[in-house]
Amino acid sequence: MILESIEITNIRSIRKQDIEFPSSTMLFFGDVGSGKSSVLKSIEFALFGTLVHGDLSGDSLLRRGRNTASVNLTFSIDGKKYSIKRSLSKDRKGRVSQKECVFTDHDNGTRTTYAPTDMRRKILSLLSYSVSRYEKATKIPLFRYTVYTPQEQIKEIIQADPDVRFEILKEVFGIEKYEITLRNIEIIKDYLNDKLREYKIKIEQIGEPEEDILQKEKVIEETKQQINNIGTEIKKKENKISSQEKIIEEIQKDLDIYSKKIVQIENKESNINEYKAKQRKNKSSLNKIQKEIAGKEEELKNLKEIKVKTELSEDQLENQLEKIQKLKSQKEKEIAVVKKILADVDKLLKEGKCSLCGQAIHEKDRFEKEFQDTTLKVGSFSNEIDDLTQKNNEQKKLLKIIREFQKVKNKRDSLSSLISEKRKREADLNTLIKELFEKINRNQEEIMAILSEYKITNLLKFKNFGEEIEVKLNAEKKSLNKLNSSKESSGNELSAQKKSLEYLQKELVELNSNIQLKNSLQDNLTYYSQLKNWVGEQFPILIRDIEKKILSSSAHHFNSYFKEWFHELVEDENIEVEIRTDDFQPIVYVNGYVSPFKDLSGGEKSALSLAYRLALNKIINERYQEVKTKDLLILDEPTDGFSQQQINRMQPIFEKLNTSQMIIISHERNLDSFVTDIFNFKKENHITRVTKESI
Repeated sequence: MILESIEITNIRSIRKQDIEFPSSTMLFFGDVGSGKSSVLKSIEFALFGTLVHGDLSGDSLLRRGRNTASVNLTFSIDGKKYSIKRSLSKDRKGRVSQKECVFTDHDNGTRTTYAPTDMRRKILSLLSYSVSRYEKATKIPLFRYTVYTPQEQIKEIIQADPDVRFEILKEVFGIEKYEITLRNIEIIKDYLNDKLREYKIKIEQIGEPEEDILQKEKVIEETKQQINNIGTEIKKKENKISSQEKIIEEIQKDLDIYSKKIVQIENKESNINEYKAKQRKNKSSLNKIQKEIAGKEEELKNLKEIKVKTELSEDQLENQLEKIQKLKSQKEKEIAVVKKILADVDKLLKEGKCSLCGQAIHEKDRFEKEFQDTTLKVGSFSNEIDDLTQKNNEQKKLLKIIREFQKVKNKRDSLSSLISEKRKREADLNTLIKELFEKINRNQEEIMAILSEYKITNLLKFKNFGEEIEVKLNAEKKSLNKLNSSKESSGNELSAQKKSLEYLQKELVELNSNIQLKNSLQDNLTYYSQLKNWVGEQFPILIRDIEKKILSSSAHHFNSYFKEWFHELVEDENIEVEIRTDDFQPIVYVNGYVSPFKDLSGGEKSALSLAYRLALNKIINERYQEVKTKDLLILDEPTDGFSQQQINRMQPIFEKLNTSQMIIISHERNLDSFVTDIFNFKKENHITRVTKESI
């Protein structure tokens, strides 16, 4: 991991500060309390969030008098650039808590919001730190002892009680899991004891199934024999049932034939009754028609004879009568005109003058002559009219006679036709009556033919014969039902025996299974008993051996780096140092005698602490090859108490470390000779300001 930049707002003494980190060796220079550690804590907070046991609680980070704070850290891992932004907020009750975090993947161009714990998981995964180990931890020792360890904390480790130091280093080296394993042995032993008790109880519950198997096998053979016997009995009953069904089938056929015959007889009886009813009806109709014929013949006989003396038809007479009427009307009109003229002339003669013009008549004789002639003409017309009237009356009388004759003739013709029709109907009825008689005889003969098939002459007896067949059929069916019932009982018994056999076979399988289970349980009992002895006696020894081997290996390499770098810093042949392998206690020999840490000079203490710190960093990074923080190293006041000569000796050590990015925190400027960039820290009015110097 390489730091690229950080934006800090309201963290401790920093109100607002942006810093660009070069990939080089940097010096954070400033007086004690100027805010250098605020930047380092901001870096650690950005990565892992608040840590109660890592001096990173929310209360310790949030600037006094402020309610919110934030850190935005940009860094790269394996060439990929990322940014993390974490925030703090104080509520009304003064409680400081983390807010949602923002993670930016610059290469993918994605920006994702995470909860604080999820953000820590994400960063642990990116750094290849153990997620399960550190996701809920209150401190991150792997970061503190590989990247950034405050100098005072190193001195505390060196001067700490050996057991306390050993516990700290075991966690750093990742071997505390062996201690946890040893503590868990008792839990494992309890579990194994429970398993042993469980197997013993199960073995006792199974008992001795071998003795029951022989008895079960004997009962199974007896049951199989019973099943075979019942099966044979069922086959015999099935044969009887088959024979009985054939008998019933034959009787049923006879009954079906009889039923058809009885239906035929009933149909023929119905036909006979129908024919007789029709015969009675036709005879009644015949008697009625015969009476009607006699009546009509009597009526025809009583019709009077009318003679007509003319050969003219009724239409011809009507035409003549019409002509006479017209002629008579014409004559009557003419005589009316003549009589009018005669009246006018008579009036003229009597008055002697014209009634219109009043002139006197001069030709009286002529008018008298005309009057006489007209009178004669009127008489002639009157005679003609009388003749026409007489002739008209005669024509009417003749027409009446003709009409009467025609009426009588029509009546005679009608009666003759009606009598003829009724004679035909009489003949048809006689034919129908004869046909019905023949049909009645034929149906009766067919009925007798059916009865003769059964050698029965009495129809009533034949009808009772069907009841006899049904009684016989029911009796045979009853026998069949008994056979089926008996077969069903045998079938039920067979099913019961088969179920019993199935149950017995299952019990036998279960017994055999119990034997196998018992053997398996015995094997498990032996295995867990041996495992319990191994876990309780041999496993702890093995764990201790592994732990010692790991610690011995780590201590050997640690001692090698520690001695090398201490002598790089302190060129005094009278002082020798080494690491005690059982607890990593640094031992100092002055003139061949052990010297306590407190008796060393300030420069010697700082040199020992720095050598211890760098050796610890080297061992841990070698042990955790996969972690992504090996390229970053932060040293806190490493030269405190150093002479300029010791400071000059540090450069070869840093070159051996081969770290891509290093931050050295110091309140002295005597490191300028081998740092690339210098950041000045100054605090004024409780506000830290950081400036980068040009070298």
